[in-house]
Amino acid sequence: MDRGSVVVGMSGGVDSFVTALLLKEAGYKVYAVVLKLWQEPFMPEVSAACRQLDIPFCVKDAREYFRKTVITAFVEGYLSGETPSPCCLCNSAVKWELLHRAALELEVDKVATGHYVNIAERNGYTYFCRGIDEKKDQSYFLWGVSQDILRHAVTPLGKYTKAEVKALAESRGFRQIAEKKESMGVCFLAGRDYRDFIRQREGVVSQSGGIYTREGEKIGEHDGLLNYTVGQKRGIPLWRGQQLYVAGMEPEKNVLVVDVKDGLNSWSLEIENAVIPDPDQLQTGDVTVKVRGLGINPKGYVRVQNLGGNAWRVDLSDPAWAVAPGQPLAFYKGEILVGGGIIRRKKCL
Repeated sequence: MDRGSVVVGMSGGVDSFVTALLLKEAGYKVYAVVLKLWQEPFMPEVSAACRQLDIPFCVKDAREYFRKTVITAFVEGYLSGETPSPCCLCNSAVKWELLHRAALELEVDKVATGHYVNIAERNGYTYFCRGIDEKKDQSYFLWGVSQDILRHAVTPLGKYTKAEVKALAESRGFRQIAEKKESMGVCFLAGRDYRDFIRQREGVVSQSGGIYTREGEKIGEHDGLLNYTVGQKRGIPLWRGQQLYVAGMEPEKNVLVVDVKDGLNSWSLEIENAVIPDPDQLQTGDVTVKVRGLGINPKGYVRVQNLGGNAWRVDLSDPAWAVAPGQPLAFYKGEILVGGGIIRRKKCL
């Protein structure tokens, strides 16, 4: 059965390979597109995989676009006292965007990736949904994908677990691909500490400054704001016999602000640069949020209020701990991702 044509983002890994395999078996004419973003992609593996699947592929050199869009924002975010999420920006503003452009060039209607997410339609809008594999669900990083792209998106891996995807590849005779080691972490860091990356790239020299409580009492000296993140206790002196944690930063004053553990609880957050396809979805009383892909997230439902434009206030029924400005916040209704934004920085003192 002819299902039409689809562009698949290929990386050389098992996820993108099985995505292309499943779509071809489903009757699609598959075109593989390799995005060269940072380092040279695994071209021998991609080329061999495409030959095995008998599908054409092309390479798009997007290194400069990636540098301007992701690397610059990453560096500027950390230097301004934020905790940016490069994977969130890359997935929405780079990978899905560039694959969509490639599909338009090839006059192909559909775009697919190896993300472990599903897709649903609600009231004329298209949304990503959580995949069935909780450990591999990647919806949190995708709230910024536009409706224009979502309407053409295909994500066959949302109905599978990672183990099932590997087993599927092996059952089709592609054991080597199934056993390939999975890449982890932020791609451009390549296992390096982000602070070393920024120092080497920007020539940043750490400058010491004061450590202050929220009440304005100076209790010590820090060795450079880049060495600290919200929630960190390493390197923070005790205060009146209590362990303190990084609560925030004031880069303009070169000040590190600390507090007791409970002092890092937030009952209300503000986000900016929000993407909310249908604002009515946030007013139904059954909306939850994620403020980090892995780790502790606030439980319970939230109340949401528009502050004008793409800024929103989010009141939580359960506090969020150690939330940092620059982190993404994603809204869910059940399994459906209904929007998101970037947590806004507030004054700490």
